[in-house]
Amino acid sequence: MDVKRIAVIGSGLMGSGIAYVSAWHGLNVTLVDIKQDILDQGMERIRSDVMTGIEKGKMTLPEAESLMSKLNATTDTGEAVKDADLVIEAIFENMEVKKKVFAEVDEKAPERAILATNTSSLSIDELATATNRPEKFIGMHYFSPVAAMKLIELVIGEKTSDETIETAVAVGEKQGKIPVKAKDSPGFIVNRILMPVLREAILLYEDGVATKEEIDVAMTTKANFPAGPFTLGDFVGLDIAYHAMSTLYRELGDCFKPPETLKNLVDEGHIGTKSKKGFYEYGGAEAEAPEPKGVDPDWLVDRITIPVIREAMILVDEGIATKEDIDKAMKLGANFPKGPFEMAEEYGMDTVKEKIKELEEKHGECYSVPKMLQ
Repeated sequence: MDVKRIAVIGSGLMGSGIAYVSAWHGLNVTLVDIKQDILDQGMERIRSDVMTGIEKGKMTLPEAESLMSKLNATTDTGEAVKDADLVIEAIFENMEVKKKVFAEVDEKAPERAILATNTSSLSIDELATATNRPEKFIGMHYFSPVAAMKLIELVIGEKTSDETIETAVAVGEKQGKIPVKAKDSPGFIVNRILMPVLREAILLYEDGVATKEEIDVAMTTKANFPAGPFTLGDFVGLDIAYHAMSTLYRELGDCFKPPETLKNLVDEGHIGTKSKKGFYEYGGAEAEAPEPKGVDPDWLVDRITIPVIREAMILVDEGIATKEDIDKAMKLGANFPKGPFEMAEEYGMDTVKEKIKELEEKHGECYSVPKMLQ
């Protein structure tokens, strides 16, 4: 199906970002939210982004006018979806609320319309049960900031049709995104692989093996990550990381249990840069760095990246995603300098297997050897 009209449900940071890139690439978009003041804020955010684009020379005034002419806004969901070819839901992560939204959309959208969710962690198959069109239901997970991040994770439900997948791929590419495909599973690709980075780092810190600073420095200087796990966690939001990890814990078990340090910070409201305090403090006097533990930075890199490679291999073993899409997803969606399988090739598969075996012997079944290495 040739998609020309999109409705975006939710005008927050993600929803307004999706609306912006869609209109910028020639699609007609209706943005909808339940409250007029929230909708106004979303439209103002888009206008601000457009003005920034003009000021930076990224678009001309006629291009900006064309973009804005393709955008409409309403608080009436029925009005927003009545002519839509594609409806993208981008509200907060609550299963029951999302189901309620999709039940209404399913009733009011035309039969041809594809329904998509921007969820980062909730089950696509369960959300699809709120509709009478599971074959036209798909996950379209964008990354923030939407205008800058090139990745879109297409999450395929058990009943999602090939036509729906092909249409979602075409829309993603039209929006200037690079699509990767994943079967519906906890965390999809990026969160499933990214959460062990933060979890392993926190466990090393909790066990007194290394300081936060040593771990962050090792991952940036030795592994060439753009930010260390603690800095990245603070930037993304520890509340978001805790929610994603909790979902994985609930669905996959103890190997994803959020560490106490993370839970305590979130409970105290110390959720990172947006609250001026997380693993680090922001905006005040610079805190004195703790005494280093003197651990080998190369060892730290191995200790954090080997479980990440292992998790990527499990996704392939379970048929959730391909090696190519996993590498692409982690480089584009999480700014990894190399994909997990590119890392594995550099180590050599025998070395990876040996290091995973060492972790399993020391720390138990959460570090068992993946099938592809057996």
